[in-house]
Amino acid sequence: MPYLPKSCSLCLSALMLALLVGCESNTPQPVTKEHAPEPVPQSQAESQPDQVSDTTAETPTSDKQTTAPPQQKMTPVAAGQTPAKSENAPPKSAGTHPPKPLFEGWPAPKLAIVLTGERHGYLEPCGCTQNQTGGVSLLANLFKQIEDRKWPVTAFDLGGLVKRNRRQSQIKYETILAAMKDMKYGGLALGPEELRFGADIFLQLHNPEPPEPNTTPTFLAANILILETPELGKKKFKIVEVAGVKIAVTSILGKTRKGQFPDITWQEPAKVLPEVIKEMQAAKPDLMLLLSQSSKDESKTLARQFPQFDILLTAGGVEDPLGEPEFIGKTMMVDVGHKGKSAGVVGYYPEEGAKGDPKKRFRFTVIELDKERFKDTPKMAEHMQFYQDRLKQEDLAAKELPIDHPRGATFVGAEKCGECHTKAYEKWLTTAHAHAYESLINGRKDQIERGEKIVSRIYDPECLSCHVTGWHPQEVIRYKSGFVNKQQSPHLLGQQCENCHGPGSGHIELVDMDKIEEAKKVMRVTLAEAKKTTCYKCHDLDNSPNFNFDTYWEKIKHPWRD
Repeated sequence: MPYLPKSCSLCLSALMLALLVGCESNTPQPVTKEHAPEPVPQSQAESQPDQVSDTTAETPTSDKQTTAPPQQKMTPVAAGQTPAKSENAPPKSAGTHPPKPLFEGWPAPKLAIVLTGERHGYLEPCGCTQNQTGGVSLLANLFKQIEDRKWPVTAFDLGGLVKRNRRQSQIKYETILAAMKDMKYGGLALGPEELRFGADIFLQLHNPEPPEPNTTPTFLAANILILETPELGKKKFKIVEVAGVKIAVTSILGKTRKGQFPDITWQEPAKVLPEVIKEMQAAKPDLMLLLSQSSKDESKTLARQFPQFDILLTAGGVEDPLGEPEFIGKTMMVDVGHKGKSAGVVGYYPEEGAKGDPKKRFRFTVIELDKERFKDTPKMAEHMQFYQDRLKQEDLAAKELPIDHPRGATFVGAEKCGECHTKAYEKWLTTAHAHAYESLINGRKDQIERGEKIVSRIYDPECLSCHVTGWHPQEVIRYKSGFVNKQQSPHLLGQQCENCHGPGSGHIELVDMDKIEEAKKVMRVTLAEAKKTTCYKCHDLDNSPNFNFDTYWEKIKHPWRD
């Protein structure tokens, strides 16, 4: 591949392409070691992190997930005689079939149980591209639609609500908990993501004696001790009674999820569960539910060892599950996907089970939270606004510790680049890259046309990382000379030259010393490098699932040698 024009060393538009509209594509994207692609097809309509993007384009952000090849979602297959299925909407590109009606063919259950988990920081879709799915606002509307059917409903979550262990993650965790309380969740397992916070966070957040115990998301963990105290900061199990149905629910953390967590002790689940089960059974529940923060293999082993559980929600599944449960004896094991894109719903039919086949007690489906069938919930928008207000008040973009850039140089801004690279700079000014910051305030053009309420994300580090200059996008960390806020660093607004070519102070110094060839070499990025890695720092699968390098490059290329 040829090199990019040697003299446009500092122009932004070089490669990031983060905000330009392109056609749909299945262009493979690089994968980091931390997150490999899912082993089964995924939807191109990904649930996104909490950020709004450019008015004319797809732009990445928030709670970055590492890149993986875009894949088509497979058509759900019915689960044989088991009344279980997925209610994922068809691919948006099809455009010929309306989304499947909810709970098609279901009679009214005695109780509907909503199951979620492994949200990994995805509070609401970021708005980087159209047709994004998931988020607490649409999830709350699922609850409303169930309630509108006059079905009694309760809910439990597997945990894994956040991704990182930072102040922003803690604020987000508290926001999700508040949203879950409004949705009347009964219990919440503790995953490794939560446990990284340490004991002090749980002691602040846990409500040991809630005024409405059936609808308060109590922390649950049977085999975890906080400060070596059994009932401190969480409960071993909980009894939830809704519409005359009594559910005993507990949670375990499997060995595969075990880690070194501050002030937290892990115990072998198989050694702890017998006594916990005995206590649960003493309450004479109608149903026993296990929230298993474990691999699927570990969960299967637990289901065989402890057949007392009627339902087992496991971690370790794929991002977009087909919605088929697996029966291990009479235990129905299910998984519900990642990133808040979908929710599982169990319908409980005790009369059917009494006829001799325990499998008929339940119907199960995984429901994709799409905007065709679900509407935004004003109360959840309030939570999102409050979350962004807290980020503004704490000024995290400025206060989180920045890092040195590996090159040792500092960011100077596109206007400085334009002093020499005039044509490339003028081209950049015409692109959506130049308006990336404003997009965090205004949203996309189609959102504006629909009159959607846009919550500004200009104080959200997870959004700023791909909408301003001088951040590490995938790690969501600011470089020391990178953008802080509009008042302190207005010269770094938007997606600029240095996000692709690196900070330019060293380049300028070399030019001043008349070391022209060395100056060019420092900033040079080849087209092959851009296509393989550079653009995907922001154009990852989560935030730009339809990214096509060749198409996008045509919109922002700058071949001038000025």
